[in-house]
Amino acid sequence: MAVRMEINRYDMKSRVPGTKRSFELLADVGLDEPLTMPVLQVDGVRDGNTLLVLASVHGDEYEGVETALRLFRDLPPEKLAGTVVLVPAANPLAYRGGARVTPEDGLNMARTFPGNPEGTPTERIAYELHHRFIARSDFLLDLHSGGTHYAVSALVGYYHDDGSDVGRRSRAAAESFGAPLLWAHESVAPGRTVSSALALGVPWLYTEAYGGRRVRRDEAELFYAGALRLMRHLGMLEADDAGKEAGLPPAAAPLRVYGDGNFDGSETAGADGFFLPSAALGTIVRPGDAIGDICGLDGDVRETVRASREGLLVMIAGTPTVRRGEPLFMLAETRSGMTPRETAH
Repeated sequence: MAVRMEINRYDMKSRVPGTKRSFELLADVGLDEPLTMPVLQVDGVRDGNTLLVLASVHGDEYEGVETALRLFRDLPPEKLAGTVVLVPAANPLAYRGGARVTPEDGLNMARTFPGNPEGTPTERIAYELHHRFIARSDFLLDLHSGGTHYAVSALVGYYHDDGSDVGRRSRAAAESFGAPLLWAHESVAPGRTVSSALALGVPWLYTEAYGGRRVRRDEAELFYAGALRLMRHLGMLEADDAGKEAGLPPAAAPLRVYGDGNFDGSETAGADGFFLPSAALGTIVRPGDAIGDICGLDGDVRETVRASREGLLVMIAGTPTVRRGEPLFMLAETRSGMTPRETAH
């Protein structure tokens, strides 16, 4: 049974070795009633790193929620070193509304970090996550997917800076995760969980997956197995404890792409209509290649959408009815002549 307490009384560094605990943290976010934030904690029998796993920063992304719940169910405290803290609904208001943004204030929480203790509900939740969770962790894993609006290639994003300790640790962790695609971020836009982590000196990874408000089994297994591989990499699980990793084969050398990863900066639709894609998610396109057509219901092609540059198609509109000015697709930079595990940067 979950322990209910005020969020300011919770300390994720307060360990009870060899236990699993469930909390309902009550936070004042400026609404009539305190917000209840669920938190799950697994304390290993040995000292070690504190891994923070966030899910549902966007309330319509469910792959991470499943991963968090499975990890809490399956992780054996007696074989764990350190602590795993799982927040299965990091934005409970957006999760309750099944929406990317918080219904109460219309904000995207992934643009509001490090938050504001006197701000809107979203800003107050971000403030609590920044100060009480990210700041107290040794590593952050933030689980995302395309949700309602986007279809996204399965990938892991990380901070790509071999000149810094955070960058080196993030890159090594990303390469341990087992994702087929790594998105190397040489800079990070403000407002995200990972920009908060970077400011605090906490290494981080985030994931993406196809989305669609459905959990695809192959991606669910990738997230689950990847989290176990990450724990093994961090010295939290012995190799034998994480070796089977949901039955997946050993991780292959991934493809690496580059860019900011901010879907708000995607290329947008030039017309209203129904989008008929002609390029497949996960393929490399070149300048002038057709991405697809936006058609009217009268059959007329209102816009033929073409790539403005070379890149890997990592995101495409998740729903085919599109409006002028809305995000339609995103290309990640590819660098010719580099192998998947290149050392140049």
